[in-house]
Amino acid sequence: MTGRAATAARGPVTARERWARVLSVLGSLQGYIGLVLVVVFGIVSKGSTFFNSTNLTNAVGAFASRGILAVGETLVILTAGIDLSVGSMLGLASMVSAILLVYEGLPPILILPITMAVGVLMGLVNGVGTTVLRIQPFVMTLATLSIFRGVDRQLSDNVSVGTQVANTSGQLSPHSSQFQAFGTPGHNFHGVYYPVLALVVVVIVFQLVLSRTRFGRHVYAVGGNETAARLSGVNTLGVKIAVFTIAGLLAGFAGPIDAAYSASADPLAGQSFELDAIAAAVIGGASLAGGRGSVVGSLVGALILTLLDNVLGLNSVSDNLQLIIKGLIVIVAVVIQRPDLISSVAGFFRRSLHRPQPTGGAALGTAGPKEES
Repeated sequence: MTGRAATAARGPVTARERWARVLSVLGSLQGYIGLVLVVVFGIVSKGSTFFNSTNLTNAVGAFASRGILAVGETLVILTAGIDLSVGSMLGLASMVSAILLVYEGLPPILILPITMAVGVLMGLVNGVGTTVLRIQPFVMTLATLSIFRGVDRQLSDNVSVGTQVANTSGQLSPHSSQFQAFGTPGHNFHGVYYPVLALVVVVIVFQLVLSRTRFGRHVYAVGGNETAARLSGVNTLGVKIAVFTIAGLLAGFAGPIDAAYSASADPLAGQSFELDAIAAAVIGGASLAGGRGSVVGSLVGALILTLLDNVLGLNSVSDNLQLIIKGLIVIVAVVIQRPDLISSVAGFFRRSLHRPQPTGGAALGTAGPKEES
């Protein structure tokens, strides 16, 4: 029986079913629709100032480290987990990179693998805590958010460490100059701004991992139905530990980029970045219930947040109002993903409007005269 014949057999499509289909389509395209709306708003409000290659490149470069965090966060969310510590992991990796550069004199080619190894260790702590110790991801990563931030501040003695180290002639030392290429505007790799290149490479690699490998299928399976995945032979504990470890690896990779962009490692670097990473994943279509989402979608979500920050800044919108707008966007993105929620709310109001009102004595709360004893 064809789809059209089956529909005819069931009878006419109700308004509720049509509305659910529309919401389903919007949910799958919400990131792309949002990106188009932000770009249109930027062009209409600021024209060539916004739609300028230098402005757009610098804007994306500034958000690249958070975009890389969003990729790792997406993998965790796909397994129905959450990682609140990615911002603190980035901050600690940023501080480690600056200390190795300034005080140990290591070249960037050695600094990057060391910070990535530090990130792997931190991610492994989160993975083991949530699986072996069976601590809820929200609680475990909330605790490590504080622990990693404390280690960061202890290492730095609550003092920023600058990464622009000058030699005796007053120019940047060779290692410092190479390190700045990780994230300083004006430095590029074959014409491409390094943070943008790093973000694109990370997105391509992990999109292929999720879509073309057995591990990727297992990630979606664990998030979709962990019990069924385990009964099918999937090593669910291994998958969960792996995604948290990957999130740490990417935080360790993004740390030096953030330090280079800021020209220093601050004890508070990465603060609230976890919120941006989660928001990017959700806006890009990832479900916090697990099993649905993509790395490309998270990239689109990160671009939306990046360009929104940029265009609001160009229009002199206050930071406070920007926070409110971004929060509302996340709420809308989550609601669009829940057609059943919208239908339930609409049904509640519809029933409330058509509910018969009591009349007479019942309306006044008096059923009649009280009998005397």
